[in-house]
Amino acid sequence: MAYVLIAVISVLLVALVAWPLLTRQQDPLPAYQEDDRRAVEEELQRSLDAIREIDMDHRAGNLSDEDFEALDRDERARAVELMRRRDTLAGSEEP
Repeated sequence: MAYVLIAVISVLLVALVAWPLLTRQQDPLPAYQEDDRRAVEEELQRSLDAIREIDMDHRAGNLSDEDFEALDRDERARAVELMRRRDTLAGSEEP
């Protein structure tokens, strides 16, 4: 009977010590990385909104074909660069 009691107490002590280690979550990103990620996400959203706005202006006849092509090409290149920066920041988050 005493051996069973000692075994149960031992298992409980091991579980008590191991529990925080097993349930530990990753540390959050440092504040400056989180701020960088958020800023890139906001810039990307503005860029995507600009692409839609350029397209709507062209469809409405407010932009010539040449102006549309130049603005659309430049804004899409900006969006691609922002996506790359976002992916780079996301890659640095992984342990």
